[in-house]
Amino acid sequence: MLGRKGYAVTVFLAVALATNVFAQGTSAKVDYPRKPINTLIGFAPGGGSDVMISMVRPHLEKVLKTTFVPVYKPGSGSDIALTELATSKPDGYTVVITCTPQVPINAYVRETSYKISDLAFAANVVTDPGIFVVRAESPYKTIADVIKAAKEKPDTLSIGVSSAPGDDWFAMHMFEGAAQVKLNIVPFSGDGPSWQAALAGHIDATANNLSIVYPQLRGGKLRALAIMTDQRSPIVPDVPTFKELGYNFTSGSSRGFAMPKNTPKAIIDLFASTVKQVMGTEEFKGLALKTAFPSDYQGPEEYTAYIKKLDIAYRPLWDKYGKSPDAAAAK
Repeated sequence: MLGRKGYAVTVFLAVALATNVFAQGTSAKVDYPRKPINTLIGFAPGGGSDVMISMVRPHLEKVLKTTFVPVYKPGSGSDIALTELATSKPDGYTVVITCTPQVPINAYVRETSYKISDLAFAANVVTDPGIFVVRAESPYKTIADVIKAAKEKPDTLSIGVSSAPGDDWFAMHMFEGAAQVKLNIVPFSGDGPSWQAALAGHIDATANNLSIVYPQLRGGKLRALAIMTDQRSPIVPDVPTFKELGYNFTSGSSRGFAMPKNTPKAIIDLFASTVKQVMGTEEFKGLALKTAFPSDYQGPEEYTAYIKKLDIAYRPLWDKYGKSPDAAAAK
């Protein structure tokens, strides 16, 4: 026979066992995962999202003792995958690879059936910085050369970008504002066509992501003039940042994981801490440096704040430049 105290303890344990969540100070322990995790990918196989998941997937599976099942949902700039995630059960068994600037800008530049608030951002894995490159034979040796040419002949210096709106499209408009120049920003149908046009001499320069052009930089076919990070990248340590050259902006394409809103915090925190654990190993760090994978772990709060910051930065640029014929044609 139980007294009041014993009865209360029994009820507490029963409730805790039923929910599989145990409070431990400010942290929590959750019985997760118990089955494979579907991983929605909003692009065709072989892209940057595939590179990201291939880097972390084997390690996450080992630690979490489960399987990550890639589910490709290409189309509409990842909107199909994001829509499916937003309507999925918030139990941690459906995640999506989130990419910027698609998140957050998609829901702003066109009508979508989901909102940013429908996503619970769990962990960022990589932020592939923007980098400004020219062909090896280019007469432009420095960003100062580029700015001088742009001021001498406004709106004629052709700079390729992967798309509009894309992170490099936004970045070049940030560059215009920071340097007080007017560029001829040329949207292409992807990163590859953009840097290939620069290599062939069809355009003067291109803004891309580091991992995309790294093989050409290493092979001496392209030359980097500046990178769009706060500090120099250990991958290309000799390339100055725009900030150190006096132009206060940064840019990049981030990829991470999100879950549906209302996913229990304990599940999100466990998932995020596992990602952090994996990315903190010397094995992962060494592989990331070797493959030019710009690791950038951000936990749930930091990642959410980062997405909101991008939203604030991108909206006025889209309002100002996004209605142009070039941007509309490239959407």
